[in-house]
Amino acid sequence: MTRVKICGLTREEDVDAAVDAGADALGFIAGLTSSPRNLALERVGSLMSRVPPFVTSVLVTTGAALVEGSDSVRRMAPRAIQLYGADYSADSIRASFRAQLIRPFPVGREGEAETEVLPRAGSALRGYDALLADTAKKGFEGGTGLTSDWSVCAAIRRSIAPRPLVLSGGLRPENVGAAIAAVEPFCVDASSGVEASPGVKDPSKVRAFVANAAAAEGRRVVQ
Repeated sequence: MTRVKICGLTREEDVDAAVDAGADALGFIAGLTSSPRNLALERVGSLMSRVPPFVTSVLVTTGAALVEGSDSVRRMAPRAIQLYGADYSADSIRASFRAQLIRPFPVGREGEAETEVLPRAGSALRGYDALLADTAKKGFEGGTGLTSDWSVCAAIRRSIAPRPLVLSGGLRPENVGAAIAAVEPFCVDASSGVEASPGVKDPSKVRAFVANAAAAEGRRVVQ
């Protein structure tokens, strides 16, 4: 059963809309100043307080931001941390914040063959609990809004099994079903594909995304 993560939430009404639509996980960005969805840690903590039990809160951040705002992160107690940058030990981050760790992984680097991608994915996953495949774009750490090469993502998913692959990159209501069929990921992750404008979610798109992901699995979401 493929899970759904809605990422880049910035407003209370968007948190509520994602929960009401049936999302399994919600992502909140802090410490990535180039993102229009970036928030102060205190604001993330306030939004996370609205997330009900059994919905996973994910802090999307960097090691440096975790160290600088460690007290705030401990208070918000995210269930998972999507960690950008390789400046800090995954084991030390896990021990400090008692959260599962998701490793972002760029797919589609120019000139890189699939035979080079798979070993790099295995190496990147070392010490982490899940791998998040996103589309590579020069100058971007993630959240490019570009669709990934699903055949490569499927190969990555098989190569790292049984550890989970989160599929992101250009996902929207219209293509999430095809993405699930092609990749069979543990989770699909959408941000810009369910927005009215950067950082502002469109409730109808969020509902459609969750429903179409569910339909791809043959399960029904009550609207």
